[in-house]
Amino acid sequence: MTQLSLELDNPLDYLVVVSARARRLSLRVEPGRGVIVTIPKRFPKRDIPAFVESNRAWIENALSDVEARTPEEYRCWPPQQLHLKAMWKSVNIGFVQNEGVENQQNATNDKEEKLLISADPSDKVAVATELAHYLSVTATRFLPSLLARHAQRHGLVYKRVQIRGQRSVWGSYSSTGTLSLNYKLLFLPPELVDYVLLHELAHTLYLDHSPKFWRQLEVFQPGAKALDKRLNEAGRNVPPWLEWAR
Repeated sequence: MTQLSLELDNPLDYLVVVSARARRLSLRVEPGRGVIVTIPKRFPKRDIPAFVESNRAWIENALSDVEARTPEEYRCWPPQQLHLKAMWKSVNIGFVQNEGVENQQNATNDKEEKLLISADPSDKVAVATELAHYLSVTATRFLPSLLARHAQRHGLVYKRVQIRGQRSVWGSYSSTGTLSLNYKLLFLPPELVDYVLLHELAHTLYLDHSPKFWRQLEVFQPGAKALDKRLNEAGRNVPPWLEWAR
């Protein structure tokens, strides 16, 4: 994160992205990542602080809007709990300061779990990275078996499944037979998780989003279009700080 270098009482933080395709400076604000400044490849970086400051009013309004749309439980730091709606489970987060201590999980019951991590609570990247690892492992244990049950019920086949942490998609299917699922699906309610899995499985029959695809998906999942619309807003279920994970 690069900090505005002008002498200001309230400096703004921002991330600089250099793009070979960019023709001019641009600004955007993303949940979890904050202010992002995209610049052309040869743009002089010394001019960035003044550009950011000249857009302070817009940036502050955008940041306020993002915060307002972020569930209150995700606004505090460090995180205290994960609500894995897909599994009907809550995970309480604790921190231990001993170096070298690996993630420890102690299940108190089927619906609640205690997770201890060794990252410094003030280090957002380290905390997010450890929690992302936990989520990836948990999703690897949960999602493939659920996918297999859906596939068996509808007589569908695929070659392999992989769990990833994509930023902008919940799942994908390749012509080689690999089905990729986002571990962030764990934060979605079960009916949306089922929809995503069935959506990707339908691509084993139709790789595009043609009318035939949607008709087939409607057979697998009645009300598919309504669920697809709900999915557009489902990202707010995911803690924005996960974007810090490396």
